[in-house]
Amino acid sequence: MKLMKTALLFGLLASLGAMAAEAPNDVVAKMGGIEIKRSELEQMLNLAKANTPEARPPLQAIDQALRAELLRRALMEEAKRNAWDKRPEVQQQLERAREQVIVTSYINQQARPPASYPSEAEIQAAYEANKAKFVQPPLVKLAQIYLPDGAKPAESADEIWKQASKKGADFASLARKHSKHAESAAKGGDMGWVQEELLAPEIRPAVQQLATGEVGKPVKAAAGWHILKVLERKAATQRSLAEVRQSLVESMRLAKAQENEQQYLNQLVAKTPITVNEIAISSFASPSK
Repeated sequence: MKLMKTALLFGLLASLGAMAAEAPNDVVAKMGGIEIKRSELEQMLNLAKANTPEARPPLQAIDQALRAELLRRALMEEAKRNAWDKRPEVQQQLERAREQVIVTSYINQQARPPASYPSEAEIQAAYEANKAKFVQPPLVKLAQIYLPDGAKPAESADEIWKQASKKGADFASLARKHSKHAESAAKGGDMGWVQEELLAPEIRPAVQQLATGEVGKPVKAAAGWHILKVLERKAATQRSLAEVRQSLVESMRLAKAQENEQQYLNQLVAKTPITVNEIAISSFASPSK
């Protein structure tokens, strides 16, 4: 039974219903006569901050949550107009959902580790035991000139590569002039630091063969050609305890909560054993093959 897992987005949306009594203020989203106020959005963000390491969710997530909530409210109004909430099967589901909320809240409270966990000694021990997991993999800083399939003959990948690979060539200027990837082109082709292992399979081998400062021959990927230059490289490094402490503590508390939950359930079953009449339930089961 995985009672500890919850869907944050659904939690955010469900919480909005209880916020409708807030004082009126600016409307941030609406659908016909249905409105969501600024104060409601602020409470959504506060709830998200309390449940995730991110200070605030990205704009796209906020937009999607608001749209989903407006649709939920619209459907709720329509369902109520049709007395859908009075249907017996819906009432049964509502009661089941209510019970599930109570059970989840209760077991979460029982399983929650004390505020003192983990201790500094436990954190240090966990770090030492898992040092290999806290290694920053090798990084490479790349610049690119990207030409999509169908580029004009005057902008052929081979011709631009010949210019870019000449001694003293200004790769950044060529990227601004020729690259069709707007974001990196505006920065002279600079793509920032990336992990080699996360590069596309077509690109990774070519990058691994390049020395710092070298411009590689055009590489064909799914949608076009990439002319790549390695700007810098960083070797793999061991991340310090200070760098990983927060994520380590969070993972330790989650693991302890899951352990506590299972222990609590085991104790409950040991105290009051479960019995199942398999003969009685056999008629509900599919026939054995």
